[in-house]
Amino acid sequence: ITDHNTCDVYLDLDINTINKNGVIIYGMEADSLINNVTYDILCYGFDLNKVNSWAKGQYGTIESRQAKIYAMLEELCEKLNLKLDKSNPYNPEKEFAHAAVFRMLEISNENKDFLSKYKIENVNDLYRESSMNKDFPLYIDMSIVWPKIETLSKIIHENGGKIFLAHPYKYAKNVEVDKILNSCLSYIDGIEISNESKNAEEVLYLYNFAKENNLLICAGSDYHGSEEHKYFDVEFLTENMEADIKRWIDEVKGKVTIN
Repeated sequence: ITDHNTCDVYLDLDINTINKNGVIIYGMEADSLINNVTYDILCYGFDLNKVNSWAKGQYGTIESRQAKIYAMLEELCEKLNLKLDKSNPYNPEKEFAHAAVFRMLEISNENKDFLSKYKIENVNDLYRESSMNKDFPLYIDMSIVWPKIETLSKIIHENGGKIFLAHPYKYAKNVEVDKILNSCLSYIDGIEISNESKNAEEVLYLYNFAKENNLLICAGSDYHGSEEHKYFDVEFLTENMEADIKRWIDEVKGKVTIN
């Protein structure tokens, strides 16, 4: 389970209900900056208490982070004369900032040219554009909420863990995926090769890149509990890919204990 920027889920587990033949490998999906670009970094196999303590201090609460992001986006929209429909006001306890801003922009016909010009069709487009492109009018410096990769890498590695780049193709709307992979290569231990993947060719490309660069691999369903993310399935893995993932898990098992 790799929740965003927190490991609290593991503190809620009732150890007595867990299959004693199974193994829990602690995980977290941490937002981090590589060359000022926001990436989702999967962290695995670390010391739970130390990393969770660091995460609480670094990331704070979802509400506090999202309130900061929304305030900056709102200010930029005002400067660009983009109309935000606030008939349904933003509540950081219930909605991510980029989701709210996209919703508010989409409602108003006055913003259609802007959304069309930058091909913003959904909240992921808005978030990834602003996170990936300094020339995008709604770009904000996400260092207000995210640590640099050097900081994240240090805390995870010092506490026995590994870091993987999550879902590389989700960043690749206007950037070639190999450019993304190479920009992250010197910081990561592995790549998530399957995550809501569109086809087997994407998964194979990521797998081959990992093998060529001596990287570990993992795979995930990106299950968020919503109707959109309702399956645990991981697609397009071959037997060789599954064997590589199993070898990585077997290496970690001996180092992880449930406290």
